[in-house]
Amino acid sequence: MDTPAPRTGDTVLLFVATVIGALLALPIALVGLPMAAAGIAGLVYRDRAVTAAIACAIGVAAVGVVSVAYSVFAASALTAVFLTVLLLPRRSFQVVGAALIGVLTLASVASDALVARLQGTNLLAVVAKESATAVEFLKKIAGNPTSADTLRAIEESTKLISAAWPSAYFQSAVYASILVIAATVWAARRSGRPLEIPALGQLDLSPHVLWPFVAGVFMLAASYGSFSGSYTAYVVGLNLVLCVRTLFFLQGIGVAAGVLDRAGVGLGGRILALAALAALDVPTFALSLTGLLDFWVNFRRLSREGRTSTVAEPDGRRW
Repeated sequence: MDTPAPRTGDTVLLFVATVIGALLALPIALVGLPMAAAGIAGLVYRDRAVTAAIACAIGVAAVGVVSVAYSVFAASALTAVFLTVLLLPRRSFQVVGAALIGVLTLASVASDALVARLQGTNLLAVVAKESATAVEFLKKIAGNPTSADTLRAIEESTKLISAAWPSAYFQSAVYASILVIAATVWAARRSGRPLEIPALGQLDLSPHVLWPFVAGVFMLAASYGSFSGSYTAYVVGLNLVLCVRTLFFLQGIGVAAGVLDRAGVGLGGRILALAALAALDVPTFALSLTGLLDFWVNFRRLSREGRTSTVAEPDGRRW
């Protein structure tokens, strides 16, 4: 398909979208980064890569005016998004997505650590303070309990909150990366250069994600022993399990989308059904467990020979 001739109005709008997206990435990454991705992709796929790079530079500079520390995140994130736009037409979307998740995770941790350093403290101290605040909030909800069972439950919740914070960075990066790729696919289609990305119902992650899950489970089990590194084993194991659980959730979403596609459910119905299932996963882990089982059961009967192709069938639905 030929690329439509770029129009000045479109170029300006995409330029502005990139800059605004960079600014919104500071307070709302799940909104700002996809907006910036759509702007960058729209420019790059209209052969305006230099213009896109200039827009990114201006966006980073604008963030730097607001917060020098968060400009670290903006610079890293926009660079990663720019490279994602360039690489998606040439590389497996799973490889590109994994790299994007890694960069966004590290950039978030680095920028928060720098903010804490500039405030005269460190990231661990900030986490400890937020955990203490969470404890007081839980006690307030429980009406300042005195019973041993309630206090023990609050203590366990506090231990979980204080130990699981690294996984929160990973989870945010995963969801931001999904939205960035979706925005890039949308912009590519609008630019006349559709990308060969699998339909959501055909999403099938590599079975290699099971290895960190197994390692996490073993470390959690080992943490109940009495040895000097038991708490470290607990923290590492817990975060491995929580991070991979996010990937199992995505696999479960793919299973659900595949079932809905085969049932002939329309776009609106699919969105509502997937949103309801995602909400149900919070208390029950239903989708996450489905995603885990799918690595063995293969609910959608997908062809997994070689597992190298990430291209949807010609008549498959796109993201």
